[in-house]
Amino acid sequence: MMLRQSALLTLMLSVAFVSGAQGQTPNSDLVVAGRSFAQRVCGACHVVTPQSKALPLLSPPGPSFAALAQRPLLTEQALREFLASNHGTMGPHEAMPNPRLVDYQIDEIVAFMMSLKVGK
Repeated sequence: MMLRQSALLTLMLSVAFVSGAQGQTPNSDLVVAGRSFAQRVCGACHVVTPQSKALPLLSPPGPSFAALAQRPLLTEQALREFLASNHGTMGPHEAMPNPRLVDYQIDEIVAFMMSLKVGK
């Protein structure tokens, strides 16, 4: 009986460890994809990463992604809702464009932005 419980516990811990490891890989892949996508699509107006080689074309630029990520009201759900909206009331003169993102693009940007939060 004790051997069976020990074997069951070992199996459960192994499954949990493998599931956790598999969960981390797509998340880190999403972060990389989100950074790349944001640099291409959002980089004309925002500083996406401090290491960005090109400055935004917009002068002055929109808030940096690092600054946006630190806003207390920026949650995963709030960001998803914002990215799915048309952005019509954002930016100077309400001029933020609507990038018309699809679900996987929203997933990527959300993963990247959440990775920028300090003290997650």
